[in-house]
Amino acid sequence: MGLVRMVLMIYVYILVATALLSWFPSNGAPLQSVKRALHLITEPVVGPVRKALPSTGGIDFSVMIVTLVLLFIARII
Repeated sequence: MGLVRMVLMIYVYILVATALLSWFPSNGAPLQSVKRALHLITEPVVGPVRKALPSTGGIDFSVMIVTLVLLFIARII
């Protein structure tokens, strides 16, 4: 169970990094490639949640919801 919890926590850190990097413009190639890689990792999980949520006027709560669910799962494991 420790390995599963560790993988969940790493994914949570990736989600947080993706959310934080979305605040910054990606003018440079290194930042753009990092953002693209993180997006490829997180979008399969965040995308369906984003589609299921109603529109909130430009604020994306899907990352927060996925993060909270993963933290809950890691807590009960």
